[in-house]
Amino acid sequence: MESWKKQLRKMPRDGRARALAALTLLFARDFGALDRKQLKGYDAIFRIRVGGYRIIYHDDGEKITIKAIRRRNETTYRDF
Repeated sequence: MESWKKQLRKMPRDGRARALAALTLLFARDFGALDRKQLKGYDAIFRIRVGGYRIIYHDDGEKITIKAIRRRNETTYRDF
């Protein structure tokens, strides 16, 4: 199982529901309803803010790949 799926399973129920709704919009490419921002220093790495969590993903224009789902803290954006 991918690490982001494990993190999703560990989230509280209400946060998980919000994250799943955001993932649904993300894969439908409905970016207008999402709080989406490109990470500085990266060409195709973005984050979506979902409450206290961040969904970090790679979007090359054709395929979206989820990199991580992390709780927001000082180390959230390391390792990308």
